Amino acid sequence: HLDPARAYSSNEYAFIAQIYEPPLQYHFLLRPYSPTTLTAEALPEVRYLDAAGNPLPADADPAEIAFSDYLISIRPGIRFQPHPAFAKDAEGNYRYHDLTRAEAEALNTIADLPETGTRELTAEDYVYQIKRLATPWVHSPIFGLMSDHILDLEALSERITERAPEPIDGERPFFDLREIPFAGAEVLDRYRFRVRIQGRYPQFVYWLAMPFFAPMPWEAEALYHQPGMKQSNLTLDWYPIGTGPFM
Repeated sequence: HLDPARAYSSNEYAFIAQIYEPPLQYHFLLRPYSPTTLTAEALPEVRYLDAAGNPLPADADPAEIAFSDYLISIRPGIRFQPHPAFAKDAEGNYRYHDLTRAEAEALNTIADLPETGTRELTAEDYVYQIKRLATPWVHSPIFGLMSDHILDLEALSERITERAPEPIDGERPFFDLREIPFAGAEVLDRYRFRVRIQGRYPQFVYWLAMPFFAPMPWEAEALYHQPGMKQSNLTLDWYPIGTGPFM
């Protein structure tokens, strides 16, 4: 897999680590390995809360900590690689988000969609990817573990199952995860988002350096979930959409 929500092996990471950019990365020189920023402006700010949502000091007794909020700010001006998923016509409509099955099945490679576009990376792209971890048909290998730590993630999976349209001829139509409420990750503004952890889990900062938490634009799923695209091998496994230096 080259879908960052599913990939979890070193041979896959050899590719997607050059394509996708999570908020953090590992410092190239420091030993032992230490996280540093990638798209984030700084290491996450961590705030502790009690069961009533009241703030706690940084040295609070772990038994009193009901939630840990990770506040992440990303750098403005980062842009996605050129891709047909972002292409728009003169009226501002997405050029390739409404293909017929026949049009999709006639495609051989992504180059058969000649027009491309791009846009700026936003905090919403990171929250969208976290929601994908809970999407049953994505089959993320870390969903079970993250459900023990990210607030509301397991319940989110149930809400997605309840609301998502049924597959048609074995293909699942695009389902916009932005419409589903989720207490575990929240967009604060264009460049900031919050992840709420149950209790205290300091290891979470290291997960933020893995492609599971790389950004995913909703436009990618809108393009690839059209009927006929999967049969043409037009999927994230073949054609990732990232902000990194390589395509």
